[in-house]
Amino acid sequence: MTVKGQHVVVTGASRGLGRAVAEAFLAAGARVCGTGRDPEALEETRSRLEAIGGDFELVTLDVRHEESVCDLMQRLDRLDIVVNNAGIARIKPLLDTATEELCQTFSVNVVGAFVVMREAARRMVASGGGLIVNIASDAAIRGIPRMAPYVASKHALLGMGRSASLELRGSGVRVTTFCPGPIATDILGPGTASPNAMTCKSLAELIVSIASLPPNAELQELLIQPSPVVS
Repeated sequence: MTVKGQHVVVTGASRGLGRAVAEAFLAAGARVCGTGRDPEALEETRSRLEAIGGDFELVTLDVRHEESVCDLMQRLDRLDIVVNNAGIARIKPLLDTATEELCQTFSVNVVGAFVVMREAARRMVASGGGLIVNIASDAAIRGIPRMAPYVASKHALLGMGRSASLELRGSGVRVTTFCPGPIATDILGPGTASPNAMTCKSLAELIVSIASLPPNAELQELLIQPSPVVS
């Protein structure tokens, strides 16, 4: 199966993994709609996509705004694949973490992701099928010191994906939870990426490969870790 001609929505496409995913799908011949909160960063994404060429649009969108998410999903003339990527992360000791910071993390990583998944699923069920890829993290299956809200949010996203997979598969909608380890991004601040971090490009190409599986194959969860650098 190929993703050529498929209609793809990528949230959090203004930078990092989301931008790389938008690029990879566009290069593979898909029609891409990328969303992000930062208009300036989206313009950089635009220049990268224009260099590739193809059919795409970029929309300034905050997944915390439910009405905006619903409007986007309803106005699309077709929806085959959603990469549910928008997320935030912070490093802070548990004892210094305010309850509001937990709520902020959950508002994007859990509630926003839930709304995107639900609204995408509504469109896909009505049209006979589709694929939703929820971008979690290896934090979905382990603990990380000083990142309790983030880890909790990714555990929640994994649980939502497992439930949605069981519920939607009879309608032709597949749900994959993608759980990468360290990624070469600045999500935690400049210069914070692990030396062994995986590149956004390699992970984005893997996501395109998942989307290229035949409709009767559902990859439910994928944990991917970088191999240690051998000197």
